[in-house]
Amino acid sequence: MRLRSSLIAAAALVAALAAPASSFAGQALILESDQSQLVILPSLPGSVVIGNPTIADATVEGTKLFLHGRAFGTTNIMVMDMSGNEMANFEVSIGRQTPNALALFRGAKRESYNCAPYCESELQIGDDMLYNAVILEQTKKKIELATGADTAKSEAPPAPQ
Repeated sequence: MRLRSSLIAAAALVAALAAPASSFAGQALILESDQSQLVILPSLPGSVVIGNPTIADATVEGTKLFLHGRAFGTTNIMVMDMSGNEMANFEVSIGRQTPNALALFRGAKRESYNCAPYCESELQIGDDMLYNAVILEQTKKKIELATGADTAKSEAPPAPQ
């Protein structure tokens, strides 16, 4: 009986060691630029480490991990449990895959539009600087009209880490 209990315990230990450390180990995620994706974690995270926060960012609420696409590129996001052990590791690629996106080239200068169903200007990294400046100024004016606040005098909050 003792031998049988020892064999069962040994088999359970081998099975536990052979199992992957995380169900999210090395998982590849593709996010849209300026969009978010929800990941439900198996338990409360202790910390979240982002390889390049200019490409992707994260917000944690309990076991909910919200991943945000900030700029085009690829980075990694590691999630540690309360003991400091890796619970998840994501390879995150940020792109633009919507069928509504339109890039208009005038020589080497690019302008981005979102056509759903009518084409409207859209700020994107890599667009012509003058084009972006005009769109940004118009956006600021629209916010000022909508909120009654002067956006030039307001300070933006720091990006979440």
